[in-house]
Amino acid sequence: MLRKTLIVAAMLSPMVLLAPASAQPSPQPSPQVQQVQAVNLNTASAEQLAMGLTGVGLKRAEAIIELRTKLGGFTDINQLLQVKGLGPRMLELNRERMQL
Repeated sequence: MLRKTLIVAAMLSPMVLLAPASAQPSPQPSPQVQQVQAVNLNTASAEQLAMGLTGVGLKRAEAIIELRTKLGGFTDINQLLQVKGLGPRMLELNRERMQL
């Protein structure tokens, strides 16, 4: 058994070393990082908020707009913590996607 393995290895070694460079896989181009489009909390519609923010559905987006109307506009992103269901974790996940 060992003898057969050595014979096969000896026969394949030169083929691997002499293989043309084109037969080797070319390096994959690095994937382009998608730019995250920021959502303006003071002007976005409920649909835009739901589409642009992670973990925010239409109901929560409507709650954000309701708070925005009540406050007369957001002056600080941390004001979103007043929305039921929006906690510090969700705020940190979306901080780079939000602008005032």
